[in-house]
Amino acid sequence: MKRHGLFLVLWLLASLARSPAAVDFLQRVRDKIISSQPFRADFIQQVYIDDEKTMEESGNLVFADRTRMKWQYLDPAYKTFILKDGGYSFYDRENRQLLKGRIGVRSEQMIWELLFSDKPGNASSWDGRLRTIRLRLDGENGVEELKIKVGADYLPERVEQTSVNEVTTVYLFRNYRSRIRLAAGEFDLVLANDVEIIEEQSP
Repeated sequence: MKRHGLFLVLWLLASLARSPAAVDFLQRVRDKIISSQPFRADFIQQVYIDDEKTMEESGNLVFADRTRMKWQYLDPAYKTFILKDGGYSFYDRENRQLLKGRIGVRSEQMIWELLFSDKPGNASSWDGRLRTIRLRLDGENGVEELKIKVGADYLPERVEQTSVNEVTTVYLFRNYRSRIRLAAGEFDLVLANDVEIIEEQSP
């Protein structure tokens, strides 16, 4: 979801399945994610316009499974995005605002869903040696390009998304901690009484 720097606009990888090598590659990634969950990782999110970096945020994420995850932005501002059982909450502490809604079709636009989806997509190419998948996505608003690189451990390492307006968003994932113990209330928010709650409509 671009408003929150979390969703990656795509329809996914099934067309890669025509290649046995691609099937093996993707299965390794899927198996590694499943065997590592629940996991925690650090992330950096960067936004570029005309090759100039205009924004950088960082924090950590907790991935319990495909239905529960949390992105905790820590720098430069404290923000929290939680996905839980098909619903999302995005808390902006500085602006005392909470956005809530249902994921709906957006669940298929997240990187983790991308790696598991069996729906047809527009895969441009993949490079097993570099562990990189490139997608060219032809949508109603134009062409989007996306590149995903996984590390030697087959966990996502770098995701680069270039949108139709030539804005590029880069996600860097580091320092995976696998099979972590989830704290009680890990996916709950405690809010002050003066927080404005906004209910968003599903796309």
